[in-house]
Amino acid sequence: MSHSTIAIIILIITMMMVMIDKIPLAATAMFAALAMSVTGVQPLNKAFEYFGNSTVVFCGASMIVCNGLFQTGAIQKITNVLFSKLSQRSERAVVAAFSAFTGLVTGFTTNTAIAATMVPVARSIAQNSNGKVKAKNLLMPVGTMSTIGSPLSLSGAAAVAAAGAMVIEAGADISFFAMAPIAIVMIIASTLYFATIGFNMMVKYFDFDDPVIEMAADDGKEIPKWKTYLSLIVFLLMVAGFITGVWNVAICSLLGVLILWFSGAVSVKESIKSCDWNVLIVMAGVTSMADGLNTSGAGEVIADFVIGLFGGQSASPFTIMIALGLIGWLLSQFMSNTAANAIVVPIAISMALALNVNLLFFCVPVIIGTAIAVTTPLASPTTVIVMQGGFRFKDFVKIGLPLSVICLIIMFLMVPILFPA
Repeated sequence: MSHSTIAIIILIITMMMVMIDKIPLAATAMFAALAMSVTGVQPLNKAFEYFGNSTVVFCGASMIVCNGLFQTGAIQKITNVLFSKLSQRSERAVVAAFSAFTGLVTGFTTNTAIAATMVPVARSIAQNSNGKVKAKNLLMPVGTMSTIGSPLSLSGAAAVAAAGAMVIEAGADISFFAMAPIAIVMIIASTLYFATIGFNMMVKYFDFDDPVIEMAADDGKEIPKWKTYLSLIVFLLMVAGFITGVWNVAICSLLGVLILWFSGAVSVKESIKSCDWNVLIVMAGVTSMADGLNTSGAGEVIADFVIGLFGGQSASPFTIMIALGLIGWLLSQFMSNTAANAIVVPIAISMALALNVNLLFFCVPVIIGTAIAVTTPLASPTTVIVMQGGFRFKDFVKIGLPLSVICLIIMFLMVPILFPA
């Protein structure tokens, strides 16, 4: 049996494991990586080589630095300053402010962390508004905007980071903020949506009582101000390093971690615990699988088959780009966006190589398409976090579907301009 056939069988088994969702995604990714090596599709060392990949190291280190903003209270202080006086403003204005802030900050931290932070802020504003502001009308924008804003940077969400690792390994030159222009336009459009049509729809359809949100108990420990300021300075310097390209992104983020650890601003033990190891394992595993598909020739076989469905070598790259984006978006309505990327991105890479098309022209729509899957609460943990708002499945469909359409249109219009085929 040829290596390409074996690789395709491994891919099909992996896809089935992902869709059935009975086995943790990290275990599925490890299976794919080991299977590619044990069966001889790729050298044995490839099964674990990507755990030391610079993209995986960068993601792990940037998680620690970003989580340091939460551990030292920096993000909490920023939200308190920005939103402490908003409770007496009109509810529509508060919803718009919440939407814009959540979408923008997500790209510089992580979507799950910012969603968890904004839930108690929403509760506080609702309590202090004397009934003028409803927490449920703030929580829906938090859940959706923390997902939509995630492509602003490669560290905005686990799904974005994992997909970015595969694209970089395939040879694409994708910068930390490569997708930021599209993300910013989507954030602006989504904020306007929640300030207008979306707000009216929430008032009309959220016909249930405002939730009582449980607040985490305060341990009474006051965080020294220097820790808060230092974590913020380190984060800003890290981002500046990403932008200027003074060093590799892994080096910039590792330096930030060392400063926080040497200074004692964050606990080494707590910061390591805050790392999402599941994400890092998935990144390394699916990147190894993608490499196996490429080196065995399986990717080319799959690409030729799919391209044949669109008319062969005469297929329109623009049509395929739209199809890939829609497939990623659709899959993410029923599974995690990280899992959807693990399935679709390797195929997008193979198709781009087969048609000699810019990798980013095919891959970016998949990455963003999975990030704007807000029509159901299944794609991202951020929507699960805000479920305490009392939302029903149909509430996400009613609010999320028009917003998804808006974001998809923006994406399909901007991708050919920023990442021409």
